[in-house]
Amino acid sequence: MNQSVASLICCPACHGGLRSGRGQFQCESCGVTYRIQNDVPLFIQENVVAVSSDHVSNPIGADFEEILRKGDGVILHIGAGATAQKYPTCIEFEHKIFKHTDVVGDAHQLPFRDGSFDRVFAFNVFEHLREPTRAAAEIARVLKPGGTVSIHTAFLQAVHEEPAHFYNTTEYGLLRWFADFEIEKLSVSPNFSPGIMLAYLMSSVVNVLRENGVAWREQASVQETTVGEWADFWAGKTGPPDGFDTLQNLPQAAQKKIAAGFELIGRKPNRK
Repeated sequence: MNQSVASLICCPACHGGLRSGRGQFQCESCGVTYRIQNDVPLFIQENVVAVSSDHVSNPIGADFEEILRKGDGVILHIGAGATAQKYPTCIEFEHKIFKHTDVVGDAHQLPFRDGSFDRVFAFNVFEHLREPTRAAAEIARVLKPGGTVSIHTAFLQAVHEEPAHFYNTTEYGLLRWFADFEIEKLSVSPNFSPGIMLAYLMSSVVNVLRENGVAWREQASVQETTVGEWADFWAGKTGPPDGFDTLQNLPQAAQKKIAAGFELIGRKPNRK
């Protein structure tokens, strides 16, 4: 194991120090043990998948790659995935073991000492977290004073990586999650531009039609409509475009992937 990693990790439950031996770590304070698999410490109890080394994730963007190349400070990359290149000053943190993963754990309980990092990256992660505010607090804890966090997260996106897709947030929700930080920039990055959003959502609609075995002719009736037709329908200028009924009649499971919202009706249990 990389010695720089060993010097930064701690028990995620109590933040106590760790001692190693016989393929595991044990907390010196609370006694909890943590496995080591493929020379990677595992700070979660469930089984951990080792992903093929042939898999490569999408790049994080030229600006952030340049920061990694410069090696200016110690960086924690949460949800790093299968990076194409390993950088010596970057600790790659995941819930699976990829080619360059250093540590496996839960972003809600980071297994790192207070004030360990100069920067934290978390790209396309926060929509998949059960408690984003808790994860943001953990990031603040492991950052050095003056350290920075950089994230990308979903707003207008279809459901992906279900069932672990919990939130699509507005900028106001994002500011609430990171209320304890001094915000230096909050913008729409090129990979989330309106054109990308439209292409992504339209692609998701087409994929749902295909996945649900909708007849080719009905698929075509949706694909051949224009953005203007849908806009005019929403504005009340025209009736529904071709393909509207096809989308309305999709099974509920399919609609849930590309819906505008949800209706929930609940009942309080009778138990005392």
